[in-house]
Amino acid sequence: MGLTGTSDASRDAVMVLPGIMGSELVEAESGRVLWGLGDARWYARAWTTGTSLADLRVTDEERHGRTGRIVASRLLRFPAFAPVLRGFEPYTPLIAGIRRVMAHADAVAEFPYDWRLPVELNAKRLAVAAEKHLNAWRAHPSGSRRARLVLVAHSMGGLVARYFTHVLGGGAEVRTVITLGTPFHGSVKAVQILSTGRGAPLSLPRRRLRALATTLPGLYDLLPSYRCVDEGASARRLTAGDIVSVGADGELATSALAGRQRLLAVTDGPHTRPLIGVEQRTAQSLTFRDGIAEGRDHVCEDGDDGTLNRVDRRGDGTVYRDSARLDGAEPVHLPQTHGAISGTAETLAHVRAILTERRLGPPLGAAAVALEAPDVVAAGKPFDVAVDLQTDPAAVSLQVTSAHTTQVLRRPRLVQRDDTLTAQIVVPTEGLYRLATKVGGFSPVTQLVLAVRGEDPADT
Repeated sequence: MGLTGTSDASRDAVMVLPGIMGSELVEAESGRVLWGLGDARWYARAWTTGTSLADLRVTDEERHGRTGRIVASRLLRFPAFAPVLRGFEPYTPLIAGIRRVMAHADAVAEFPYDWRLPVELNAKRLAVAAEKHLNAWRAHPSGSRRARLVLVAHSMGGLVARYFTHVLGGGAEVRTVITLGTPFHGSVKAVQILSTGRGAPLSLPRRRLRALATTLPGLYDLLPSYRCVDEGASARRLTAGDIVSVGADGELATSALAGRQRLLAVTDGPHTRPLIGVEQRTAQSLTFRDGIAEGRDHVCEDGDDGTLNRVDRRGDGTVYRDSARLDGAEPVHLPQTHGAISGTAETLAHVRAILTERRLGPPLGAAAVALEAPDVVAAGKPFDVAVDLQTDPAAVSLQVTSAHTTQVLRRPRLVQRDDTLTAQIVVPTEGLYRLATKVGGFSPVTQLVLAVRGEDPADT
């Protein structure tokens, strides 16, 4: 039950959309969970052996519209992990936090979707689910005939929401869309995933990801559409030919880039309120060399003198800050990583303020802190963590916990080097771990790290 009868209760209907890899996926015939398991060790085994990932590849039948082999059952309830994309935190805190300010818990619905498949297909499924949920809420004893929809969307979910509201014309019944780290203009990481990436340390998990990702239309829908290819004296937009050059699917790339143009071409629709992650080191542009896409921590901007300026705009570690912006929408900024941005106390306060029409107040998060660590490490071997900060070093703390039990395993000592604090960490066994750095009373900036057994087999 929510806040029935109080002035603060929202009587709208809310749908929560996860990001890529944010829905639990189940094999329809057997009921076997293929993605979103609660065992952290599963991810270490899956990304090193690859056997558990084979069923997630999109088949030719699925690619041509014959879907149903796999169904999305619910939003993530446990932390999940993928190399390069790093970790995905569960959506339980977001859903529970929203329900606290609703007239009834039934006003809030999850929209799990098969993130392997195209944004367009999932938007069409959202249209059906949204109509059903809104009608059910309007007929609910605690509902309102005047209720409208509010869509709260993390990452790729924001693209699904915008396709529904702007391209499919579903915005008439939507009051507003709240996006959390949505890559409206794409992410350079999508290209890095599709690239071979030869020679990277602990590279076997990344190769497993590429073998899966090259089949996923949903991953291609995250390709960047801004001028992200740095060619030295000039910069240009990504092409399907670039994707072919790194050994990925040109047809899927062509379709995805065309879909992005449709997505951004339509401006008439419900107001969007973007929340953008900032201050984290983020790949913003690319160079291509010998069939490999290499990320660069800068964007390319034309200078007044005609030269090309390279500026580090940073972001949330996956989506650079300007890619999460929309023309005409005033963003709110939060120093946080992409996978964690949906569950922080500041994000929940922001979403609830919009739902209850309260004044939004000051920007989210006063201290600019960035956390940098590897995505995959070897269990039992030390790795380095860096914390960039613009505050008193004495106020910063760092801890290591088990991602699934939340047990604190380490509180590493931070050593200052100029404007950066560093620490060396060892985690004992394979599994999923959460690093958290905190300043004062604000939510910690967190990142998930996968530890695999010993040395990467590819490097031995």
